[in-house]
Amino acid sequence: MADYYSQTVVQPDIPVDAITPLELALLTGIYEHELGDASIYFFASEGPSGIVWLDITELRAMLADEIIAPGSIAGMARDKLDAAGPEEVEIEIDLSDLGDATIFQAIVRRCDQLDHVTITSGWTCSKMRPDGFGGGVTVVTADHILSSSTSEMEYRLLDRCEYGELGCAPGHGSHVLLRLDEADVRQEIITMAEVGSPAGADPSAVTGEDIRMACLKAVEATDLAVQHEAIAAIAARAAIAIAGQRSA
Repeated sequence: MADYYSQTVVQPDIPVDAITPLELALLTGIYEHELGDASIYFFASEGPSGIVWLDITELRAMLADEIIAPGSIAGMARDKLDAAGPEEVEIEIDLSDLGDATIFQAIVRRCDQLDHVTITSGWTCSKMRPDGFGGGVTVVTADHILSSSTSEMEYRLLDRCEYGELGCAPGHGSHVLLRLDEADVRQEIITMAEVGSPAGADPSAVTGEDIRMACLKAVEATDLAVQHEAIAAIAARAAIAIAGQRSA
């Protein structure tokens, strides 16, 4: 039987005073850690944990001082607490959806000493299994959580082998055409306020949480199937034209 490992380090060290009690309880459940003079180094010698158990009484005290935004880790913990039975003394927090990167992003947004956090993992196996080795990196900023892996590096290299410099385009044949960025939404709010439309628009009253909720609703309500089909047809015609020019 093979053992799989995901050895992970978090850089840079996180200032202690930037971490809330709930975040500290979760991060120390996910990772091993070393406490410095004013910061904490998080790492995992075998792999981060996706499940953290918290004492209900302690969790209730932690949430008393938390700002609970929609879709946040604190919101998930509060929902778990509300659903707990009277006989339960611990709560299981499953971080498979909202994980460590989400926690670090909240810290980056509050902490002037951090502009990003990098989570680097090396995947190894106790036997030489072909699927047991590789690695990944996640970069967390105030506005983005972006990840890549050695598999994606392999795809990019295969693209370059097949297409040359055309292979430098990301996606290994899958092209991102449109991305809704919350920073762009914020700028659009500022522009609307400058021209007075809608009436009474006040950018300072709109929080990051407001924008996050609005983006999620906009994505959920938007169906780009027709546009996708039309763009695919444009690309198909362009490919035929390129082939025709080459053979002419």
